Amino acid sequence: MLRLFHILIFVCCIPSISLAIRSDFFNERHRGWLWFEENHKDSKKPKLQKNIDTPTQAQMQQAKRENEQFKEELENLRHLMIRYPQNLNYIRLYKEKEKQMLDGAMILAQNFAMVNFLNPDIPDQLKTPQNIYGRNVLRTKRKVAERQILKSLVSKIELFVFRQGSCPHCKVLEKHLNSFANKYGFKVEAVSADNSTSSYFKTHNNPKIIKALKLRVMPTVIAVTKDSKIRFELARGAVSIPDLEDKALLLDKYLKKYGKQSIAGK
Repeated sequence: MLRLFHILIFVCCIPSISLAIRSDFFNERHRGWLWFEENHKDSKKPKLQKNIDTPTQAQMQQAKRENEQFKEELENLRHLMIRYPQNLNYIRLYKEKEKQMLDGAMILAQNFAMVNFLNPDIPDQLKTPQNIYGRNVLRTKRKVAERQILKSLVSKIELFVFRQGSCPHCKVLEKHLNSFANKYGFKVEAVSADNSTSSYFKTHNNPKIIKALKLRVMPTVIAVTKDSKIRFELARGAVSIPDLEDKALLLDKYLKKYGKQSIAGK
């Protein structure tokens, strides 16, 4: 009976204790609920110090020598292990040395991330994003810019594909070249030395120009500026559409940087 009496007293007291806590809680001012009310406290927080451990030239040279020595020891142990694979001790020595390297690399990776975190102004998350979402945005942005560049190149050059009927790579290249040309709007014509005809492009039989250009590999794609003053080999063999895009982007970069100089030099 005494125990039951104690339990009843405890249960009856719980609501009053709870209400007292809640009443005090809500009657208090909302101090600390809004973080910006306590901004004045931020000035009391310790600030991180930068550039407090700038190494000397002697320290850097010493680190370089130690790294080179470690590399040489690891390489020598690797050769020893490979030369005498039956010797378990040599293998163990190499594995122990390798573990030192891997442990150091793990620490470096962790601290590398910590430095980026403590110094957010160092990593450029727009130009070199570290996450997949940022990289996808950057990749999409780059693709749009490259597409505009390639479309603008259409007004500057014409493409000629040199082919022959016995060439097994010509059909593959011309298929990809046709898709590339339709995608960006390039004008393409084919040139043949054996009266063969392209399935995709208007074909001219002109062995003289092939001989003059000293073309020995078929197919070959030549880009010629609209003023006919500069020509470039854009592709050779059965290349893909991305290969053509990469070469065309390099061509555009060259024309913007050296085009006028090349014309003046001819």
